[in-house]
Amino acid sequence: MTPPISAETIKQSVSKSIPLLQKSAYVFTNNSRFKCASCHHNTLTAMVTDLARKKGIPVIDSLSKHNVTAMQFTMATVGNPSRINDFLTVNFAWPYILLGLSAEKYPADKYTDISVDYIMSQAKSDGSFLAESGRIPLETGDIHLTAMSIRAIQLYASPSKKKHVEELVSRTRQWLEKQNPKQQQELAFQLLGMHWCGSAQDQKTKVAAKLVSTQNGDGGWSQLPTLKSDAYATGEVLYALFESGVARPEDEIYQRGLNYLLKTQDDKGAWEVATRSFPIQPFVDSQFPPYNQDQFISAAATNWSVMALMNALPDNTK
Repeated sequence: MTPPISAETIKQSVSKSIPLLQKSAYVFTNNSRFKCASCHHNTLTAMVTDLARKKGIPVIDSLSKHNVTAMQFTMATVGNPSRINDFLTVNFAWPYILLGLSAEKYPADKYTDISVDYIMSQAKSDGSFLAESGRIPLETGDIHLTAMSIRAIQLYASPSKKKHVEELVSRTRQWLEKQNPKQQQELAFQLLGMHWCGSAQDQKTKVAAKLVSTQNGDGGWSQLPTLKSDAYATGEVLYALFESGVARPEDEIYQRGLNYLLKTQDDKGAWEVATRSFPIQPFVDSQFPPYNQDQFISAAATNWSVMALMNALPDNTK
């Protein structure tokens, strides 16, 4: 049995990571050509800061406010139907931004309405969403996009769309339950999507068992069977297992995953992961420690890892 990891050890770990992520998100938007937010540096970091507040871990509020402004600006820009052709990978932008804004308690407005309308317009008749798969792994996979899209719709669709949303969620749930993915990320988001759509526990347990079976001997998970364990895959899987309610932090599989993350975190508080994506836009230096072309995937990996770690902490009751 893996010895349980203390709350203090986890707090020490994430307390190094969170300021690093927040500052890097700020630098990324300032250095970006369009001054826009990203899934790897901004929306996932918004989810991190939301969870940190629930756990009583300090965050830099001024940087959170800047992050919200960047996400809102991107939504108002990318979320303008007249500008869709200005961007290469728009389908993933809306769901990630809406999840990030929701984490920061951003209220619905005309731009969230436009975003929801666009997302819903992209749904296929079976309830799935077709991914562009332009940047691996952050923007790839139909199951990944389907789960994120349906969650974004649930979070921000106006009450007037309730019946339409319920019908779409039902179709999406049925589609997700029929899928048989092999890759880590698609399995993780199949589980998350089924959970968000209200699948029965036994259905979720079947998918979770597939994820559990792919845990490596070092306690981590791999993005692909041909690759070694990394923090992106490991953090994402642990988040999905916890969020879906099929694993608890005290479970052996979760503790082994947390041990892997703690052992592989660098002294700056980050996790380095090698990119598998071919660049499709000019590189933006976010000063994420010093990973050069691996900054984007490493920031995403660090975000998922920090969320997986914080989910093992009790909520702050003060």
